[in-house]
Amino acid sequence: MTITSALIDIGGSSVKVTIRNNNAGEIFSYENTIAPLVDGKHISLEPRQLLHSVIHAMNTAASKLAPNEPINKIYISTLRQGFCLIRENAEITPIYLNSDTSGEYSRSDIAHYGAQRIYEETGHWFAPQLTLPKLINLFRVKPELKSDKTRLLFVHDWLVWKLSNVIQTEMTLVSAGQMADLSKRDIHRDLLNHFDIPATLIPDPAKFGTLIGALSTEVRSQLSSNWSSAELCVGGGDSHFLHMGASGNTPGKVVVSAGSSTPISLLSSTLGKSTVLQPWKSTSFSDSAYFLEGNLGYPGSFFGWLNKNAAKPLKNQEVNMKTLSKVPTVFGSCNMWNEEKWESRPAFSILGDHSQSSSEEIALGLTLDYSFALANQISALIEDNFEINQVLITGGGANPHLQAILKSLLSIPVETVSSQEAINNLFSLLNDQSASSINCEVMTTVLDKETSEFLVMQSKKHALLYEQVEGTRKVLENAR
Repeated sequence: MTITSALIDIGGSSVKVTIRNNNAGEIFSYENTIAPLVDGKHISLEPRQLLHSVIHAMNTAASKLAPNEPINKIYISTLRQGFCLIRENAEITPIYLNSDTSGEYSRSDIAHYGAQRIYEETGHWFAPQLTLPKLINLFRVKPELKSDKTRLLFVHDWLVWKLSNVIQTEMTLVSAGQMADLSKRDIHRDLLNHFDIPATLIPDPAKFGTLIGALSTEVRSQLSSNWSSAELCVGGGDSHFLHMGASGNTPGKVVVSAGSSTPISLLSSTLGKSTVLQPWKSTSFSDSAYFLEGNLGYPGSFFGWLNKNAAKPLKNQEVNMKTLSKVPTVFGSCNMWNEEKWESRPAFSILGDHSQSSSEEIALGLTLDYSFALANQISALIEDNFEINQVLITGGGANPHLQAILKSLLSIPVETVSSQEAINNLFSLLNDQSASSINCEVMTTVLDKETSEFLVMQSKKHALLYEQVEGTRKVLENAR
């Protein structure tokens, strides 16, 4: 049987619907931008407007299919820490996004529970973006929201509910929200009880891929006929979908998603022991593996700013001894993912006199910083005995220079996977087809031995300089 599938992806600034028509082997997509509402530390979306954007994107993407071409399966991929509260048939809060940082007001609550304890139990150290601290603060300032009839729906869950009237969650979302007992792969009810959060708040989780059922009559009336017989399946977090497409969910492969931010992910058969690097740990789409994550912060955003403000479009410079000798030292990445390093990471900065540096030289400096931070975090995973045999770089920021520099810093293969290849592989897996071997792009940039050895020395120097400028971001924030 030929299956045509759709993936609805909700991020913090857009809704994207992608459809693969297996009859023709084509992929169609449509993306809507959405404008979050900002109120202090709260960043949210209005549910009715978001649903309208989703319906519009579904219809526009499906308009590229033949009128009689049915869509069989729908999966939903969303940002993870975002959520809303509902009671009976209505939302009682807006949809708070993962970029909402109101969890900052619960820092002392989490500290009182125990920073190391909560990391060991939930796999997450404190961050104001996580669902748990945001929820603690929300119930404190609006106690009327707390009730045995109130349910928490992650963004994925909310859309499942709006499309099918079914209330359902999924474990990668619960665990990414800092509300799971990882050793049991279940909701951490003792943790919720500690913070006086009703145990009934979180719906029972279902396994990824579980069939939920048909779309509601009301929703079908707003959609084109292509969606009439579509069935909804349990989806999950966006990073988990991305990892699946780029790696085929094969153990031992680190996936680097180079974009405005840069998550780093790995599937592990065990939770392992974390020392310097403290990856966030959650359940995965597979019962036999945990999902580990690091993050570089926002170097891609800084590159975008540099490219936008340069006098002319940036061109990639060759990476050799001559160009490297002119490159200023740039800091834009978090070089080690743990609570202390994330809090103390420096502001985007350029060390020393760079008045004579060209935009291309600054951009190359940012690429070096990016590569050094990646190598630091991946090396820390290796030192903690997590199995790693390959690094796969994907996303819009993937480029030959990043691959070549990273290859010179690590002793394992480093490959680039195109976004199109990752999408094709993802849909094959969603359609119950065996994952094809990942087709990596040919490495077009190879550094000579002298340049590679120089980069290894530069990475050590960069790490020492990084320690000298840690904390500058906090100083600047407090000076506002």
